[in-house]
Amino acid sequence: MKKIFATLLICSVIGFTANAQEQKTDAPMPKMTKEQHEAMKHQRDAELNDAMTAAGLTDAQKVDTKEALEVANKAKNELRKDATLTDEQKKEKKKAIDEEQKTKLIKIMGEEKFKKFKEAQKKDRDMKEKPTPPKAEN
Repeated sequence: MKKIFATLLICSVIGFTANAQEQKTDAPMPKMTKEQHEAMKHQRDAELNDAMTAAGLTDAQKVDTKEALEVANKAKNELRKDATLTDEQKKEKKKAIDEEQKTKLIKIMGEEKFKKFKEAQKKDRDMKEKPTPPKAEN
């Protein structure tokens, strides 16, 4: 009887320990400080400016592009906050906003510059996602 009790106790401890170590994916993200938020905004602006420069946009095109992106971002933020829509409806509306944004950007930049702009954004995104290799010690 003692062996059965001890076995059950050990299994319970192992089960609870394994369960406690699981990461919760639906946990809310911690709030960013104002400084962190500003630093992130500054980095996004720098990446956007780099992509616009790589695409060869004029100053007027840069201003129009930023305005079009801001309008689309505001619409997406409002959409996220709208509790009356289902997830599927939000997904469809977001897709419509993205298509409208793409159309505006192509109209502002032209097809060729738009492709260069998107390639530059993708390159920035890929660079961010790649982990930096560890330095080799001699």
